[in-house]
Amino acid sequence: MRFSIAHTTRFQFDQPSGHSIHDVRLTPKPAAGQRVVSWRIDGPGKRSEWVDGHGNQVTTFSAAYRHDSVEITVHGIYEYSGADQWLRYVETPTLPAPFWLRNTGLARHDASFDQVIEGLAERAADAAQRVAVLHEVMERIGKRIAYKTGVSTVDTTAAEALARGAGVAQDQAHAFIACCRRLEVPARYVSGYLRNDDPALHVGRTSHSWAEAWVPGLEWVGFDPANNISPHGDSLRVAVGLDYHDAAPVSGRRVGFGGAKMSVDASVRVVD
Repeated sequence: MRFSIAHTTRFQFDQPSGHSIHDVRLTPKPAAGQRVVSWRIDGPGKRSEWVDGHGNQVTTFSAAYRHDSVEITVHGIYEYSGADQWLRYVETPTLPAPFWLRNTGLARHDASFDQVIEGLAERAADAAQRVAVLHEVMERIGKRIAYKTGVSTVDTTAAEALARGAGVAQDQAHAFIACCRRLEVPARYVSGYLRNDDPALHVGRTSHSWAEAWVPGLEWVGFDPANNISPHGDSLRVAVGLDYHDAAPVSGRRVGFGGAKMSVDASVRVVD
């Protein structure tokens, strides 16, 4: 299958800025069986490329002139052929698995998650049972946090989403990660793309998010709580982190006053 991506992120400033910097984590990390046919990231000002501490490719745009808006676009095509049940990667891990147990950020866990993981600790410690246990965790998250737009923000924590009982893919991924780490299973946040031309899938008009958990012998295995699946060939990973902030598709800072509004529109669809 072949997929086409058109993704635009726009910042509109209340007052002009003399300098803004935007970090873009939208360069694909293909899995086995995936191939990037073409990929282009465009933005304003000076461009630089670097790799962050989590191993993500970052493109930075620095606009050092007077401007009141910034537009960053991605156009790409990727394809998948294969029959794997989950995405498999041949990359060498940038960080050791225990690093991803850190209890921090938007995926921070506390005693409120004990109700979700009740009865699973012993099985989660058994490598042979871990995948089955994590699928059960994913199902429990889906029952406790309904997929609903407009009830959370990019700063909503896993605990807040669990207490509210509703959220989007980002919130469900954070809650899944929190449960994993409370079970002593390394887990991390993933940002990427999933087709949004299929009404059966919970995917917004933005990039998508899911989680990966460490399974001995299999290494990183993906879990998409929003859709209760392990991501496969139509899910394209672009960045990983401890939470959303580490793997945000686009983040920025600027010199100036007033507010800023961000709008995002992404189309990910099957093409011939």
